Amino acid sequence: MADPPPTGYRFTRQQRLLAPRQFQDVFRRGRRRRRGGLEVITLRNDAGLARLGLVIPKRSVRHAVRRNAIRRWARESFRQRQHELPAVDVILRVHSAAVTHADVDAALALEMVP
Repeated sequence: MADPPPTGYRFTRQQRLLAPRQFQDVFRRGRRRRRGGLEVITLRNDAGLARLGLVIPKRSVRHAVRRNAIRRWARESFRQRQHELPAVDVILRVHSAAVTHADVDAALALEMVP
């Protein structure tokens, strides 16, 4: 049986892609993979830790409650896996409101394994 995910990991400000320049670099040079209504774009970084950026447009997910739920799912999945990750920038881009928690978790799990 697999060990439960470690507890006590935080999703800090340093682990977030915040600046437009950071997003542009990943969009321009990153490796793209699409899984259903999700696109995951990854690019190695020099920051020394994994960082996450989220793109969930209103055009794709109309209801704020749904957009916020997808953000929570992505952050939690990332937080639980951060100890396994190399120094990589990851952008999760949502193209459809029909995504589920399992979809988000599976997309990040497949892309984030070193």
